Amino acid sequence: MSASNKSTDLKAKRYLIVALATTACVGAAAAFHLFGKPSPHDGHHMMASLKQTLLAVDGGQPLRLPALIGADGSPFTPERLQGRWSLVFFGFTSCPHVCPTTLQVLSAVARDPASGVAAGTSQILFVSVDPERDTPQRMKAYVESFGGRMTGLTGSRQAIDDYSAAVNAGYRSSGSGIDHSTSLFVIDPKGRLAGVLLRPDAAASIVADLKTLQSSYAGSPHVSLVR
Repeated sequence: MSASNKSTDLKAKRYLIVALATTACVGAAAAFHLFGKPSPHDGHHMMASLKQTLLAVDGGQPLRLPALIGADGSPFTPERLQGRWSLVFFGFTSCPHVCPTTLQVLSAVARDPASGVAAGTSQILFVSVDPERDTPQRMKAYVESFGGRMTGLTGSRQAIDDYSAAVNAGYRSSGSGIDHSTSLFVIDPKGRLAGVLLRPDAAASIVADLKTLQSSYAGSPHVSLVR
């Protein structure tokens, strides 16, 4: 494959990671608005990936992430990602449908011993994309309503923007609400983006996909993001 074709292919894969991680919530038209209309080459890869629930990623270097604020008011620094697997979901406490549905599923994931949450080898992070309203106190009450096995995170608008951009998650204001990525972003124990779990609507599927990523943790590289 020529250098030009390889570059085009990697860009198409990056489009898929971002667009597929977003379209379930905002729809294809909105995803095109957010990330640009794909070329026919991009569309070919998109159609081939519609049935996937997992996109494995070779994140390369550890993500450069800002500190956020935990539901207990303490800083949540990038060091808190080291040494364990992290499932990151972006949403907001007043989200009417997608967030509560997904958090119910994630609560079931946390109760499954195979997820590693109870053992401390994995963690579930719920990052607010509405930090102006989602205070640490509000986040604390919200995550506790789903069993309290998740870590609620908020912060400044800039910190949230930087955090979501680092993993290629998308969100934007839409009327009185917020359109946002509905996928889970998996960060490995070295703080690198390891994969994106698409359509996370079943706890068993999430745990199985996480196990797949863990089994290939020291294996061959996967999709590379072009930034």
